[in-house]
Amino acid sequence: MFRRLESSLPKDFEYPADLAGLGYCINEKDQIRSITRPLQEFHYFISKNERACEIQREAMNTCIRQNVLSRLALSGTVTTRLPLDASADDPHVPILTSANISTAKQIIVYFGDSFQDLGIFAYRTVGQDSIAAGSVINFINAIQASSSDPPAVVIANLGQSIWYRRGKKALTQVSWRTLPMKTAVSLGFVVDKVKNSIPKNESMAEHVKCVFEDAVGRLAHVDAKVYVIGVAEGAVEAVEYLQKSWEMWKGRVEAIAIGSSHVWRMQFSNQDFKEFWGKRVRAYIMSGEEIDTPLTGRVEFGCNCYSTGEVSHIECIMPKAYLSMLRYLSLVADNPEYEAPEQDIPLPKEGEE
Repeated sequence: MFRRLESSLPKDFEYPADLAGLGYCINEKDQIRSITRPLQEFHYFISKNERACEIQREAMNTCIRQNVLSRLALSGTVTTRLPLDASADDPHVPILTSANISTAKQIIVYFGDSFQDLGIFAYRTVGQDSIAAGSVINFINAIQASSSDPPAVVIANLGQSIWYRRGKKALTQVSWRTLPMKTAVSLGFVVDKVKNSIPKNESMAEHVKCVFEDAVGRLAHVDAKVYVIGVAEGAVEAVEYLQKSWEMWKGRVEAIAIGSSHVWRMQFSNQDFKEFWGKRVRAYIMSGEEIDTPLTGRVEFGCNCYSTGEVSHIECIMPKAYLSMLRYLSLVADNPEYEAPEQDIPLPKEGEE
């Protein structure tokens, strides 16, 4: 039986987390483009070896994350660790909070999908449109520019849930798979449910609870009104938590906007929350109709449904629909007695489109 020594195996791939080193730059439109070919977007397939492509993409995504977080810091949005008492070296999940969280009268809390990095809506939008469009930069800028006394912002982090002990940071599943290995053909690292877990954030449900009860509950002003935006799994987990804990948040949570790929039949275990849901929740569904077009689904979903204008990718809901969501939350904030009028668009008849 023959075997190859580890020293004879191909080394793992390495790419610098540096835009210029990768051959790219940020142009005047805030777009990442090739230095030698100014119209070329990020090129993923640089090799027939999938690992080489994935590691190069992770290096690019690291550059994007660094750019986004540094720009947000300049605008007063800071990184906060959960649990709140964790040090930089302790297992923790980073979230984003605005500087006015302790004084703001209103707070907008965003829960994204489980595969995205902190502060990122969609890497594909970053690559196609701009860094600000594909991240929370435009979203936070719009909130900060909404009034002289803008709402505070909390950006949850359902994606970076694995604690990387050597690097002392939380990673997504995608980033975990690109950690450096001894060789290019080594088996990947196994996630240890104990050693790589983060206290109070061991699941999406626990993270959502921690954001509400620690970040909002302990950092925000006790009288601040809360407005929730959730997309995909973030929406599901936030809604499930609020339904179970409605007695705690009834009177503080004023409105919810959720983004979803489809309408599902809601199951309510809390009658008070069910009444709130029908009056103060708006669902944005993937659809080719123009954004804000009323859609069918109220009977199943229990609230009014509207088009996002996005048809293909759930992570692109926020770049397309965040302004509409913010307008809805502002409408509720400006009208304390607001109740959504019941509207249900009838399903098309057989043979109609």
